[in-house]
Amino acid sequence: MVYLLDRMRRASTGPNTVTFLAPDGGRRVGWAELYGDARRVAAGLQSHGVGPGRPVVILADTSRETITAAMATWLAGGSLTMAPTPARTVDLARYLADTRDRFDSLGEPLVLVGAPWGDAVPALSGGAGRVIPLAEAVGDPPAAAWRPPLLTADAPAILQLTSGTTGAPKIARISHGNLAANIEGIRVATSHEAVHGRMLSWLPLSHDMGLIGGFILPMACGRCDTLLSSPADYLARPASWMQLVSHHRATNTVGPGSAYAVAARLLRTGPRLDLSCLAYALCGGEPIDPAVVDDFLDAAGGHGFHPASFTPAYGLAEATVAVTFSAVGRGPRYDTVDADALAAGTARFVPPEPAARLVSPEPAGPAESPEPAEPAEPAVPAMRTRRLALLGEPIPGLSVRVVDPDSGGIRPERKVGEVQVRGTSVTASYHDDPESAAALRARDGWLATGDLGYLTGGELVVCGRRKDVIILGGRNIYPEEVERAAARAEGARAGNIVAFPYPRPGHLGGEGLAVAVETRGADPAALRSAVAEKVRAALGVTPHAVLVLEPGSVPKTPSGKLQRAEARRRFTP
Repeated sequence: MVYLLDRMRRASTGPNTVTFLAPDGGRRVGWAELYGDARRVAAGLQSHGVGPGRPVVILADTSRETITAAMATWLAGGSLTMAPTPARTVDLARYLADTRDRFDSLGEPLVLVGAPWGDAVPALSGGAGRVIPLAEAVGDPPAAAWRPPLLTADAPAILQLTSGTTGAPKIARISHGNLAANIEGIRVATSHEAVHGRMLSWLPLSHDMGLIGGFILPMACGRCDTLLSSPADYLARPASWMQLVSHHRATNTVGPGSAYAVAARLLRTGPRLDLSCLAYALCGGEPIDPAVVDDFLDAAGGHGFHPASFTPAYGLAEATVAVTFSAVGRGPRYDTVDADALAAGTARFVPPEPAARLVSPEPAGPAESPEPAEPAEPAVPAMRTRRLALLGEPIPGLSVRVVDPDSGGIRPERKVGEVQVRGTSVTASYHDDPESAAALRARDGWLATGDLGYLTGGELVVCGRRKDVIILGGRNIYPEEVERAAARAEGARAGNIVAFPYPRPGHLGGEGLAVAVETRGADPAALRSAVAEKVRAALGVTPHAVLVLEPGSVPKTPSGKLQRAEARRRFTP
């Protein structure tokens, strides 16, 4: 029996539970009950032709029915794909057309559609796969008894749709062996802290952090209760995240940096909570902004949160989920570097400013004639620095290296290059993409992540995405730096700003810098001027175009990550 199926069986014999949270309360269910339901549903899926290697897609919000169907997929022998639900700003007709095309790329999947998307069944039908309502699959009695599938560690467990933050999304093929290796690596890397107590997650199950970190990990480790909230409920009431942590005494939670930024703002204006229960607050899934972390720690500290519980991490869908973890209990740590040297490819460490030393005054003596004033030295421009989060060392079973993106040569410590990952958790290929498997073999199993970063003391630091770097006058500018500067402008919606390059024929370099910023209702001309000034003051460059947008305009993934390629497509001047 493969790892995941064995862990589901073991969970069914233990005392831990799953609570499906809702605004009006919640339902607590034991793993034994869920496992029994899942076996019954698995028998029904097998009657629909689900077996080893057959893809099953679920398009539904987080619920007991969704979790039951996911478990049933694995018990039937199939591979699971959780489809991302559309954001509020997405054109629904286009989304459904694109989604059907992506489903077809899986071959002949069985597609289960549940609330609140039940009305989409007709629009999604007609493709290569069969589409049925989730309620039908979960509710129908099976025609025959469940048959345990014959699976190997190489069999696909998850066909994970990547986020598409920098281009066309792909499908990472995560095997049962990959999944087992990553979960066990997380257990060791976190000294089992991440898998004890109560895990609370609102992240979409279509995201690897939500599916694996929020659901599979606590189930597989068998010593953690699971609290699952709907992403839709979180988006409707972002304050509910920390309120649920406090009310249910959650010990573990996970979220992207943008969610912690929102939490900080709401904690300052909301009711008093008790967050002293949180022993492990993981932050990952997108670049970590030290200013956001500082803001959250300051705001949450007033509610009893311990800074040492905040844990930055780095992960990839192609590596199952986790790649590196910061040491448990150390809190966030940063590397401060010369920003201009970093743009040129070297992470030159800048020591912190020494604290001012109090000097005892000399005893009073006879007055002396003042010395003639020395000519003033010319002012030296202040060094621009950048703080970057230390993301920890690779979890057991994985290795990380940094290479020159062009030559492939290994870069020494503190030299910026492309981050590559290799090990037992890394996918052997993208689904239906033999060229990706050949590329991995050619690099001896090293996966090119597309992220730029460096190593220091064995720990990983990520600077940004290779495809996102903006080149102006031969200088590399990371869009995150531009966005953080722009967020300081009065009237800008922090976390809803995107910077990108755009063609500017006839001008030096042929490329311009654009900043699209959502407004809090400020005068558009004043906001454009303020954004340009903040960026110029922080980086020494002036955006060539500042676009002021209505709230909800900046495209994001369901987990809140900026979709830079889509933003560039929509907003290029």
